Amino acid sequence: MAVSLSRDRRNPRSKADSKLAIQPQYSNSRPAQEGDSCMRINYGDTRRPMLDLNASIQPASFSQVRRPLIHRSREEREHEERQLHQWDLMSIPQLHDKLRRLRMERKAYTKVADLVEYLIKVRGEKPALIHYDSLIRVNASALLGSAVAIRNLLNEMKEHTIAPDSGLFHGALQALAIHPDYVLRAEIMQEMKERWLGLSPEGWHSLVVGLVRDRQFEAAMDKLDEMHSDGITVQPWLYDIIVFQFCEIGELDQAFHLLKYRYENSMNEILPTIWYYLMDAFSSAFHYEGVKYIWKRRVETENMVLSDGMSVAILNLAARYFDPELATSAIRVLSGRRSALAAFHYEPLLAAYAGAGDLKTALRVLVIMTKAGIEIDSSTTRPLFQIISASKELAKAAWTELEGLVEDGHAIPVAAINVVLEAHSVLGEVEEAIELYKSLHELCESGPNTETFNILLQGSAKQERKSLSLFLASEMRALKIKPDMLTYDRLILACLQQEDYEDAFKYLEELVEVGKDQPGGGWWMRRGTANLLIKRCVNQSDRRAWDLLDEMAKRGFDTFNLMDWVHQNWKGSHLEDGNGQVDPARRLAAWSYS
Repeated sequence: MAVSLSRDRRNPRSKADSKLAIQPQYSNSRPAQEGDSCMRINYGDTRRPMLDLNASIQPASFSQVRRPLIHRSREEREHEERQLHQWDLMSIPQLHDKLRRLRMERKAYTKVADLVEYLIKVRGEKPALIHYDSLIRVNASALLGSAVAIRNLLNEMKEHTIAPDSGLFHGALQALAIHPDYVLRAEIMQEMKERWLGLSPEGWHSLVVGLVRDRQFEAAMDKLDEMHSDGITVQPWLYDIIVFQFCEIGELDQAFHLLKYRYENSMNEILPTIWYYLMDAFSSAFHYEGVKYIWKRRVETENMVLSDGMSVAILNLAARYFDPELATSAIRVLSGRRSALAAFHYEPLLAAYAGAGDLKTALRVLVIMTKAGIEIDSSTTRPLFQIISASKELAKAAWTELEGLVEDGHAIPVAAINVVLEAHSVLGEVEEAIELYKSLHELCESGPNTETFNILLQGSAKQERKSLSLFLASEMRALKIKPDMLTYDRLILACLQQEDYEDAFKYLEELVEVGKDQPGGGWWMRRGTANLLIKRCVNQSDRRAWDLLDEMAKRGFDTFNLMDWVHQNWKGSHLEDGNGQVDPARRLAAWSYS
């Protein structure tokens, strides 16, 4: 309910008719009309933002915000009448004391506005600093206050030459911390400077909060530094607000530096909820320094309980930064939970040790995973492969560590053997990889698997060593190890590089036959292998290139560019008959998708 808190000095009221004068404020009959002898009331307004010394002119701020018509119940009217009666029995100094107490209470906006209105309209007070100060302070209400109302009140004071004091400016800054207005705040600070008025500790807090709410973070941190330099005690809640805001906008470095300052200067003031919130923010964003700092000071020493998701995030963070100590601690926390550890728990641990150069422990992680019944394949060993494939020395060192684990009585999984063979193969040491393969049974009782041969076939295909590829194929047959689609694909690659590439088609036919019952239309070559085989056929004017193109199209491959290349480079005779159709008898039925 918005009111003009002015009095008609031409027609002062006595205490006897004060009830009549205040009646429209508490009546549902109608709003007071302009020119009424009583105060003017607008039931459509939301706030009571200002005083007015001229009863015939409505302040501009009255029309800023509207609210629906207020209907008071009988109980509410009776309560207000009792309140008026109590005020009538109090002296002006007593009412001023009550006003000072009310403006410090929460949700006192309406009470303060009513009392100021009563003092002006009923008790005949001239609007003064205490009235404006009270109305400005209650604009700290999140629901009813506004920066517009504060500005209007300050402007009205200037119009009527009412000088604000330090307390009023501090009240305005407190309200602007809730309803931020950067320009108005700057004007207030400038006026305080011109009047040689300093900020109290509470004023500093209001100023910083307002800057943070305005997202003026650099200015807020500058003011916070000034508070530190001036020896002003910063309340913990102010740090909390700034930390929350920094995390919200992703300024985690700033949040971390503020955390360090707080811990080093007033560690007991940081609530457990703040530690937990920051750990969640740091781990989610992979902020290594922040996570490590909190882990050392809260998880290890204070037994802060982290969620499973947060612990896994910290484990992945440790893997990214090659921190085996942090990774081991995180695994220890997770292993204490009811759920069993899975592959995605061990893989970051493996990555952390491998990245730190501790190959023996990294390989031991693979041994532990095998003992835990976790199936290991090439995807599991990728972190280790990235490290040992960087140099021949690391690849050799990894094999030496495997031999040491065997001597210690550990059972080595074949995946650990394969990753070392793969590193040698990628480094171009195919012969070394073959020699290690020959001694594989000395380290691994289970022997090689399909993946072992696929790794070796990859190396032999890159070096165009068909004889070595055929030797590996014979080894697979002798050991009764079933080939997969990748095995055949790499045998085809090894064969098509030779002058006589007919064996490539034999392996292709075998590939289709063996994998005909597999989902997705059965097995076939990978796209890159098919492209190479087709181009080899085109270069040899081998008409089977057209059959391969047709088969690729049937299997859903995009052949537009390849078809264009074939047409431009084909030098042989055409396959079409007189009607422009390809003779079906010339197709290779063994490759056919249908």
